[in-house]
Amino acid sequence: MDLDLGKDRGAGVVDVGLYLVGILGLAASLTIIWLSMRAVLDIGGYCAEGGPYEIAHHCPDGVGILLTLSIFAGLGCAGLMAWKGAALGAPYDGLVGLAWPALFISLGFNFLQFGFFPSGETGIELGFLIPGILFVIMGAAPLVAFLPGGKRSSPTSDTPLLDMAAQTEERAEHQRIQEQRSHLLADMLEEAEHRSGANQPAEPTAPGAENEDLVGKLERLSALYRAGSLNFDEFQRAKQALIDEAGK
Repeated sequence: MDLDLGKDRGAGVVDVGLYLVGILGLAASLTIIWLSMRAVLDIGGYCAEGGPYEIAHHCPDGVGILLTLSIFAGLGCAGLMAWKGAALGAPYDGLVGLAWPALFISLGFNFLQFGFFPSGETGIELGFLIPGILFVIMGAAPLVAFLPGGKRSSPTSDTPLLDMAAQTEERAEHQRIQEQRSHLLADMLEEAEHRSGANQPAEPTAPGAENEDLVGKLERLSALYRAGSLNFDEFQRAKQALIDEAGK
């Protein structure tokens, strides 16, 4: 794996290492859960330990503690994968979602096998078959999102709807900037035409109107600069030009 993975997001070797630890820990936890459930199915599908009652089926040695620890360890490793996957970016941020299909499809396989081939019995055991079918469905349905062409969605990836909204907003902002620029250029053109026709009698203007017009142009010019349509030098030159024209 490339150790520069996710470098543009600030991820480093430690992030990659912790992500791999999460993968290995989650895989080990799922394997222990699968083996533990299979051991219980081997003795009939249920077991118990402790209490004042006579126990018909004792649990296989270590299954209780291993199953409990593997569940909590799996959750912790899944959280580690999600955390560091977000730092690494797509597609690593969404791979943790495969834990759900892996868990339920593997458990469903156990139940289906013992449903069709019960230990020491003939025929089909519906008590195992029905849960097996349900588990496979629960695991396969989310798996469709990870197949080619599936509509997968993750915390650090954009959905089509979000893409469309962002593009629409970007186009609206671009149009607004263009309109502001057009208004400013139109005003400057009007000023140029007014200067070219200076030999014609000038129409009287209300006191303070020129100052108000200059303020409006400067405000629009500042808006274009803040929006990034003009760099600092262009903004300064345009502002000085407006001020010089107002002083003539």
